[in-house]
Amino acid sequence: MPHGAVVMLAALVAAGCGHAMSAPMPDVKGPISIRLSDEALPFSQLPFGTYQIPATAVYVSGHQREARVDELTSFGLVGMLIAHGAAQNVADTKTKDARTHLTVDLRALTEEILADQLARNSYANRIVSTGAAGTSTIEVVPFAVITFIGQSRARFWVGLNASLISPDGKPMWKTRYHAGVGDDRPMTGEDSWTSDDGAPVRDTIRRNLRLALDALLRDISGNLRRQAGRAFRVTAQWVWLPSLEPENAVVLDETDEVIVVLPDASDDRLIAGINILDKRSIFMMRSTSR
Repeated sequence: MPHGAVVMLAALVAAGCGHAMSAPMPDVKGPISIRLSDEALPFSQLPFGTYQIPATAVYVSGHQREARVDELTSFGLVGMLIAHGAAQNVADTKTKDARTHLTVDLRALTEEILADQLARNSYANRIVSTGAAGTSTIEVVPFAVITFIGQSRARFWVGLNASLISPDGKPMWKTRYHAGVGDDRPMTGEDSWTSDDGAPVRDTIRRNLRLALDALLRDISGNLRRQAGRAFRVTAQWVWLPSLEPENAVVLDETDEVIVVLPDASDDRLIAGINILDKRSIFMMRSTSR
């Protein structure tokens, strides 16, 4: 996101700058129910010029430079409005030929995968299925992000906004989970997101949704220990952002293919929360920062 747009947007949007999303969930008694929501993401969580695929929870980012956003926002509020519209038009054009395959019912898919994961794992004493009564509730908002990392290539991410709600309806804790595992591809053409009748879109969204939900369930059940990880300097192409960026992060878990990290990011930053990254696409070195 261009620096000028960031500065002006920060002046318009009130966002917390603490590290609440990095903190573990507070201890609550009794079972926790999970409630899914399909509400739109707040403006404060979207980069300037983000485009939302109509009638979906699928967002497009990384394209803003092509709309010359930084130049236009230098003309004040009118310039910002023009830049925002121009960036959205660019994203609309870049994705319109793939629209059929990008129109995903993410809430229904989340319900399906969540039910399967709850049935397969031993969360019964802690987490009950969606819609069931529980002492406290985790409200989950699923979303997907298409991040362009060049003029034609893009990576798919799945995100979950999670909020712990007390029995009397008060928010107690919040965090996010972002999963961006898999190859980047062109939007159309050979070996693209739309090839094989859109199978890469479906497979990648399913895989990342499983990874994000697994992190959520392990986190709220106390099996993903946020304060016991190793400190690294991680260079990655993070959710929403088109270029490689280095961040201090704590590694919470890893396999041969995937690494789960908690970046040292304040709550107002787009990458705050737990991130699941493809190990083939990142660089890491040990760090003394925590």
